[in-house]
Amino acid sequence: MVIQKDADAANYVKGIFKTQNAGSGYSFLLESASEATVSFEGEDTEAGPLVSQFDITSNNYYLQWVWGRQYEAVAAANTAIEKISKIPAGEGKILSEYGKNTALGGAYFVRGLAYFYLVQLWGEVPLYTGTANATEGHPASVSAIYAQIEEDLKQAEVLLPERTSFKSEPNKYAADAVLSRVYLTWATLTTTPDNAKLANAVTYADKVINSKQYICDITKNWGRYNKNGQEHVYTISYVLGEDGPNDGGNHQSHCAFSYGFDANPDTDPPHIGPSSIALYTRWDDADQRKEFSYTAHLLKPHTENIYVFLPPKALPFFGKGIDRSFEDGPLVSSYERDMDRIELRYAEVLLIKAEALIESNQHLTEARDLINEIRHRAYRVGDYTDPQHPALAGTEDRITITTTNQSELRDALREERFNEFVYEQKRWLDLVRWHNLAETVQTVATFPEYTETYAPGSFFAKVQKHLKAKNAAVTAHPTKYYRFPIPETALATNSHLKQNTGYYTLRGMFLCISIIKKLEI
Repeated sequence: MVIQKDADAANYVKGIFKTQNAGSGYSFLLESASEATVSFEGEDTEAGPLVSQFDITSNNYYLQWVWGRQYEAVAAANTAIEKISKIPAGEGKILSEYGKNTALGGAYFVRGLAYFYLVQLWGEVPLYTGTANATEGHPASVSAIYAQIEEDLKQAEVLLPERTSFKSEPNKYAADAVLSRVYLTWATLTTTPDNAKLANAVTYADKVINSKQYICDITKNWGRYNKNGQEHVYTISYVLGEDGPNDGGNHQSHCAFSYGFDANPDTDPPHIGPSSIALYTRWDDADQRKEFSYTAHLLKPHTENIYVFLPPKALPFFGKGIDRSFEDGPLVSSYERDMDRIELRYAEVLLIKAEALIESNQHLTEARDLINEIRHRAYRVGDYTDPQHPALAGTEDRITITTTNQSELRDALREERFNEFVYEQKRWLDLVRWHNLAETVQTVATFPEYTETYAPGSFFAKVQKHLKAKNAAVTAHPTKYYRFPIPETALATNSHLKQNTGYYTLRGMFLCISIIKKLEI
């Protein structure tokens, strides 16, 4: 593409933003590899169900898909940075300073975000910051990758404007928000947190908070008519019919409500869904997030029928994948998939700051108040009182956290993140950051579906099989699943890559089998 004006540069970089639309891949990796989600996207030997059972190998399709999309983003960003940096800007030049800075800032932002996913999922990976020699790179250290992410996002913060027309086009506060998330994660790579990085997480979260651009509104986040919501900090745009994977549609919608109202879960289970009714029943009915996140009751449009998705017939659906932003949404969301993916919203910024304060054991009253803001919004009390949905008397006192004990606040924060971000592709990342992945996954043994007796081949028998597989896997290998295996396709094209601990390459497996057969002979 020839860049002759600001609009050309902007459109060029908008194309790079599309490389971030690996949404369904994130779901099957970051949701299914946890205690809270099961996948029945095809037979149990398919990519999604294999992750759900923690049978994760280097040839898994979703691993290859997400890895490939991240490096596609890196390559596109590197090309854009080199190309746009050379274009003259200023009065009477090809680009205005604003146009050039915005385009470059977007490219740095995409590269930083891509490497952030790569380092979290795989650890040491090749680090390319230019188009020369951008293949077969040696893996960089985790610290070097984080330093590059930090540099890219700080550059993006300087270059990007304070506001953009769409939330799918990052502004400077999107860069600040991702930086706050990066510092929190970087600070907690070990069980001894880095207080300087935690302080940075607070600093960059405060920049977003002090911008006064965002408000919390839980139900106005999802659906085709809720794009560019006031809580959105950065979203990934999906427009059905556009060029790109999945016809431009967001398969996170399709997979959550795969076959609609009248599906028989024994024969047509959802591609991805909650792993237990315990996740629903544990939740306070007064919390508006409960039914919206785990949808057990849903009115079918143009009827008076409220469908119930509860045992013994079914489990609730992930409601954030059901488009309820317009009347016919529940009828079409599994087909249209015209829903943006929210990468980062304001509620997460508040909870990032709260977590950083708690882990550094600083300003615990402020951390408590941030958690309470999210809870008050969830229960419609305090500053979030809704006259159309009045809370029962005494609700605010009942649900408001009063402790300032660090350990108790840590537990409250983790519970709040679980409640707030159901089906938002954060669960595995959270458990890894908290260093409690294995023990949390082992809690599936307490779910009622784990011990009940079910008819062979039934939906709940499938659920039980996945729960037992999860528990067995993390019990046998409690540290293995803190990283995913490097995809076989990447290993085949880069001889410098080595497989992550606990995983095998297919080539290595075939070699072992060959040796065993020779020994048997």
